[in-house]
Amino acid sequence: MAIFGDLPREIISLICSLLKQSAKYNCTLVNKEFHDAAIPELWREPNLSSTHLVKQLLKCLKLGKHQRGEYIRVVTLGFKVALSDDELLQLIPLTPNLEVLELRKADELTDKSIMQISKYCTQLKSFGITGAMVTYRSAHYLGQCLQLQKLTLASCPNLTPLALLPFGQLKIEYLDLSGCKWLNVVDTAQDLCSFQHLTHLNLVCCNVINMDFIHHLAATTCLPNLQDFSITGGTVIEDSAIIPFVKAHRNIHGLFLLECAITDLTLEAISVTLPSLHNLDLSFCRRLTSHGVRHLISGCSNLRLLGLKDCGIAQSDFPEIPSSLFPAITENYPLLNTLSYIELGYIRAQCQQQQQQQQQQQEQQQANEEEKDEEMAENETWSVSMDDPEEGEESVSQSYTYIQHYLDTQAT
Repeated sequence: MAIFGDLPREIISLICSLLKQSAKYNCTLVNKEFHDAAIPELWREPNLSSTHLVKQLLKCLKLGKHQRGEYIRVVTLGFKVALSDDELLQLIPLTPNLEVLELRKADELTDKSIMQISKYCTQLKSFGITGAMVTYRSAHYLGQCLQLQKLTLASCPNLTPLALLPFGQLKIEYLDLSGCKWLNVVDTAQDLCSFQHLTHLNLVCCNVINMDFIHHLAATTCLPNLQDFSITGGTVIEDSAIIPFVKAHRNIHGLFLLECAITDLTLEAISVTLPSLHNLDLSFCRRLTSHGVRHLISGCSNLRLLGLKDCGIAQSDFPEIPSSLFPAITENYPLLNTLSYIELGYIRAQCQQQQQQQQQQQEQQQANEEEKDEEMAENETWSVSMDDPEEGEESVSQSYTYIQHYLDTQAT
């Protein structure tokens, strides 16, 4: 115990932060130093898996003698945990050091509570709501959270195309607007281009993204640090929009082009311009061919996962993949859903083998052509010598002179 007592408080806190919740609780029983270090870690991210637990937490924070809410840094509520405006208004004053607030079932929340968050949670770095009935007023006040880096405003129907304007000067790195129907080119796309620190952008299921929107984002000065991009094309996003986009954002690691009207031309552009691509999802893109997919896999050496659900690409298109790697029964059998890095490895090996064979054939063909050219050159030389009358007469004259000289010698 004396050894534990000699450890600096920072080291003990670091040890506690790396433990599971149950182990953190056990640390409170070791000694006073571990108790004092473990308490903040126990409260750092409370497990709130039900609405009942949220209400218990509120009661505990209000009635407790010690301000344990100051230790809370992360509050994440799942899709099964609902929170009302009044409950959220009770929570945020009690958690002044909150850094992460994610509410995935926020359909009961309005401007009444959301607009107060920046007032109480000045250290907020990550904020997310799904399905909240908030308006531009909430966006205006959330823009005052100066530490904000991650923002999710998913499926919030009452926001306007100008909803991103208050966040333009913040260092937002992650932005999720999935399910939002209020995006447009004139306001939203223009405001997006001011997010110079953005690395992740999610526009899945927006249903209002068109070619002009993507063309606006394809400017080389727009989103220069983008690494992950997700979109649902609604069959209106074509090659002419996606190809310039990928060429303008060459640092993309994850790309999700769902239900787009793209062809193998886009796959060719991806294989050439995105060398760092790790994850690619092309599900519901029905204009692709197995040849284009194979060429893509061969060109993207770092690709680890490829989604092909409902693309019309069959398992039989890649016979080099052992059948044992595919599940016995899949949802879309015999069509492919996903290719992992293992299947991709088999395809790349087959492509390399074919390329080597083609190279050998080309080298052999080139050698045959060179040999043929040499033979043709020799034949042409022989033909010229035989067809030249003067050269022929000179040769006959020399032969006649030699024979005559020989006969004269014999006669003497």
